[in-house]
Amino acid sequence: MPPVTTARLFTLGPVEMDNDTLRLGSTRLPYFRTSDFADVMLEIESMTKALIGTDAASRLAILAASGTGAMEAAVISTFTRLDKVLVVEGGDFGRRFGQICRVHGIPYEPLHLAFGEELTLDHIQKYDAKGFTGMLVNIHETSTGQLYNIDLIRSFCQANQILLVIDAIGSFLADYYHMDNFKADVTILSSQKGLGLPPGLSLVVANHSTCEKRIFPNSPTSFYFALSRYFTDMLRGQTPFTPAQSIVYQLHDKLRRITQAGVESYIHHSAMLASDLRSRLTCLPLVVPEYNLSNALTPVICEKAYDIFLRLKEEHDMYVNPAGGDFKEVLLRIGHLGNLTVDDNRSLVEALQIVMTS
Repeated sequence: MPPVTTARLFTLGPVEMDNDTLRLGSTRLPYFRTSDFADVMLEIESMTKALIGTDAASRLAILAASGTGAMEAAVISTFTRLDKVLVVEGGDFGRRFGQICRVHGIPYEPLHLAFGEELTLDHIQKYDAKGFTGMLVNIHETSTGQLYNIDLIRSFCQANQILLVIDAIGSFLADYYHMDNFKADVTILSSQKGLGLPPGLSLVVANHSTCEKRIFPNSPTSFYFALSRYFTDMLRGQTPFTPAQSIVYQLHDKLRRITQAGVESYIHHSAMLASDLRSRLTCLPLVVPEYNLSNALTPVICEKAYDIFLRLKEEHDMYVNPAGGDFKEVLLRIGHLGNLTVDDNRSLVEALQIVMTS
């Protein structure tokens, strides 16, 4: 049995799940190779495309995999060893795109950003007319909290006529995202962040042109992660392999509720929580970076960061995200996703005051 916990999650995934999602997760599962399950999948496809802002001709793949699995599926299904890809490496998840390219022999060049360095036109224009065929970016780099300037990225890709693959896992439902307006060719999502579901399910959406010109003709060296199989099976509302069935039903329910309430209400909630917390943090001995921040999280620079993480967990039953590597002792990340409230912010700041002054 997993441990029963009352801890509040100010993390980036998993996040605090609402009662409807928790209730659905406890129900018995029916058999899934049926028309009833297919109807659920097809409705998920329709709602997902509408909510991320892409037309009906785009295709959806639902994978029983983490977000990294979807990243790998998108990269190897869209690009080959004949491509040249620009990767924005502004943190751990940007570097992960580069690692995927390296493992599969896809030529790439990293656009490296140091911590605290904001993506600007000066960075991007260095790569104009250099033969790139694609660009990979985590539009919100969740290891730092930076939300990249989509106008710069979109303009660069259009001017150079290259494919744009966006990992929107850390941004969807926290920040404005519109796949077609952003001129994204492929979008990657995952269950455990803004959607507020358990980890274990990820989604890839590709527009019609990319599917026809890139993904269907491609033969990636992977049996499980070839997106063409998922797109083909989704025509009948199924997946080529066993789906993360329980999370699929939770996703279906959550998408219906988002559709009814409107994406804007979810973005507003995260923005409100982020603004409220950042105003409360001004009384503490820490620094919030000045680069463009996502509504999904607030990064804070402080002394003894990992010790603060441990004390919040052990003494106050609260979890924030620690950092790894060189930033373990100086950086924490506080999430604004899922079923959190202003009262939760207040409690967290009160706990931080105790921990940081004692």
